Amino acid sequence: MKQPALANTYSVYDFLFIGLGAANSLLILSLYKNGLLDGKTIAIIEPRSKLTDDKTFCFWSTKEELFSLNLEELVSCSWQQIEITGIAKQNIQPLSYYQVKGADLSNKTKEILSLSEVTYFRSTLDNTTSTGSDYIEVTTGGSVFRCHKVYDSRPPTFSKLQKNESRLYQSFYGWKIKTDKQVFDTSSMVLMDFKIPQNGYTQFIYVLPFESDTALVELTRFGKEKLTKEEAHTILRDYVQELDTTFEKLEDEVGVIPMHSGKIEVADFGDNWINMGARANLLKCSTGYAFHSMTEDAVLQTKALKSNQKPAREARNGRFSFYGRLLLKILSNTPLQGKKVFEMLFKKVPLINVLRFLREKTTLSEEVFIFSKLPKKLFITAALKDIYHQINRLPIITLPLIFTPIAILLSFLQFEFIAWGILAPGFLSVGLAHGALDHLTSQNIITSKQLICFVLSYLLKGALFGLVWWFSSDVALALFILYSAWHFGQADFKEWNLKQGWQSFLWGVILLTVILFFHAEELSDILKQIPNLAALNLVHEIPHNALLFIQVLSVSSGLILARLNKSTYLLITLIYLLMASQLSLLMAFGIYFVLQHSINGWNHLSVGLKKESSVMWKNAFPFTIGGAGIIFYFLLFEDENYIGLFFSILSCLSLPHVFSMHHFYQFTSSK
Repeated sequence: MKQPALANTYSVYDFLFIGLGAANSLLILSLYKNGLLDGKTIAIIEPRSKLTDDKTFCFWSTKEELFSLNLEELVSCSWQQIEITGIAKQNIQPLSYYQVKGADLSNKTKEILSLSEVTYFRSTLDNTTSTGSDYIEVTTGGSVFRCHKVYDSRPPTFSKLQKNESRLYQSFYGWKIKTDKQVFDTSSMVLMDFKIPQNGYTQFIYVLPFESDTALVELTRFGKEKLTKEEAHTILRDYVQELDTTFEKLEDEVGVIPMHSGKIEVADFGDNWINMGARANLLKCSTGYAFHSMTEDAVLQTKALKSNQKPAREARNGRFSFYGRLLLKILSNTPLQGKKVFEMLFKKVPLINVLRFLREKTTLSEEVFIFSKLPKKLFITAALKDIYHQINRLPIITLPLIFTPIAILLSFLQFEFIAWGILAPGFLSVGLAHGALDHLTSQNIITSKQLICFVLSYLLKGALFGLVWWFSSDVALALFILYSAWHFGQADFKEWNLKQGWQSFLWGVILLTVILFFHAEELSDILKQIPNLAALNLVHEIPHNALLFIQVLSVSSGLILARLNKSTYLLITLIYLLMASQLSLLMAFGIYFVLQHSINGWNHLSVGLKKESSVMWKNAFPFTIGGAGIIFYFLLFEDENYIGLFFSILSCLSLPHVFSMHHFYQFTSSK
C-alpha cells in the first residue's frame, strides 16, 4: 500500500474525488474494473476519518443488472420475498432485494486506492478556479493543486422552497441484534411494519433478517423533525420485546436522508467538474432511494470517460417528479395519512409493480392503475394545488402563447364568445385595475387633500390631451401611438430585465405595428369612426406591396431585436402575435393587453408597492368601477359610431397613466 503523500503547490492530478461516500466509492470501483485508474494520479478531499462503515445500502434488482453494475462481490445478503406487516408475503422474482454493507464498500474502495498513487487531504474544499481548458485549480487546507477531472459528492444545497414544494427528513435509527431464540424468518425481509405508534409522523419498522437469530431492526421516520435517540430506543425496545426473546445489541445504525422536492443549487465549473450522488439529483425525493441510481450513474461516468465524451445523464421523468411532490406534500401536511397511503398501496397493488414504480420503470397506464387504488380525494386535492402552483411559476408570456391557438380554434368552431368570456374578466380584474392604481404610485400622496389634487391633475392631463384631439385628430393619434409604444415597450423590457431606452421604444413600435398592420382592413374601419382624420386615406389606400413591406419590416426588426438582446421572450411574443393575425384586431390586442401587459404591470405594482393583490383590488375598486361604467355606457347607449369617441377618451385616460407608470418604474429601479 502506498502511503499518502503531501501535495506540492501546483501538483497536477488526473482525478480529484471530493468525498468518499457511496457515490464516489461506486465510481472508483467501476473505474478500476475498467482499467481507468491504471497509472493515474489521484487526489481525495475527505475530512471525515470514518466513512460508510456504519451504513447499510439496500436495493432491488435482477441478477443480470447486479452483474452489469459490478455489484455481485459486494452483496452480503439477498431476499426474494418481501413482507409488509398485515399483508401476505410476496415473491418479487425476477427481482431480489439486496444488501450491501457500508464497511464492505469502504474496504473495497480503500483496497483499490492502495494500488494507485493517492494524495489525501483531510480538509474541506476552500476555493475553485478554472484556469485552463483541460484542468481545474483548487485550494484546500492551504494547498493549491490542479486536476483534470473532478467528481464532487458533497451534500447538496437546496433552493428556497416554493409553495408547492416540501422538505422532510427520512431519519432512521436501527439496532443489529442477536436474540436467544430463533425468531426471524430469513426467507423474507420486512419492508414496512406500521404496528408502532405514529406519534404525529409517518413511521415504521424495517427488518433485515441475516440469520434466524440475527437481524437489523430499524425505525424509520418521514417527518419535519428528526428522530432522537431516546424516541428511537423506546420504540425499538418495545418492538423487540414483542418478539418474546432476550437480545444482545451488536451494532447501531443511524442516518438522515433529505426528502426535498425543490431544486438543487450547484455551481457550474464546466464539463470536467462532475457532481455525484445527491448533488447530481440522484436521490429520489419521496423515498430516499439512491444506491441503485448511483451505481447506474457510476457505469455511465465510466463509459463516458472511456470514450472521452461528456456523460449524458437523462433528466428525471417529469411525471415522477410530480408524483414525488404529491407524496411529500401529503406526508408534510397530513403525516398521519402516510400509514393509510402505504398500507392501501401494498394491499391493492402487487408488490413487484410498486417496486417498479419506485424505480420509475412503470408506464403511464400502470401508474394510473396504482393511483386509482390510493385515497383519491387526498391525491386529487394535492395534485390540483401542485398544478396551480406549477402554472403560477411559468413565465407570464406562457399564458398568451397557450391562449392564442385556443382562441383560434374557438373562433374556427364559432365559439369565439368563450375566448371573450375569458378575456373580459381579465380586462376588468387587472386590465382596468392596474391603471386604477396610479394614485398609489405617487410618492407624494399622504392626505385626502393630496389625493384630490392628484385626481384633479390626472383628469387635467387627460382633458388637455382631449384638446389636442379637438384641434388635430392626426396629431393626437400619432402621439397616442407613440406614447403607447413607449409604455408597452417599457413594461415588457422591465419584466424581462432588459435595458430600457431606444430599444424598448422600438419594441413597442414593432408590436403595435404587427397588431395593427396584420389587421389593416379592421384598422381602416376603426379609423373611419374618428372624425376629421386625414391619416385615414393613407391607411385605406395603402398598396398591397407597401402593406407587405411594413409587415415584413416589423417582423424582421423584431427578430433582430430579439437576437441583439438574446431574448426568447421577444421571439415568443412575435410568434403569438403572428398567430393572432388569424383573429380579429380587438381579440389580438386584447390577448396582448390583458394576458401580457396588464398582468405584468399588476405584478410590477404588487412588488413595487409591497401589497398583496387583495389589497390592491380594494384600492383600485372605485376607479375600476368608474372606468367600467364608461365602457358599458358606450356599449349600451351610443350608436354604431361610438368607437371613434371611445377611442379618443381611452387615449386621454391612458396619457396620465403612462406618465405615472414611467415615474413608478424609475423610482423602483433606483431603489
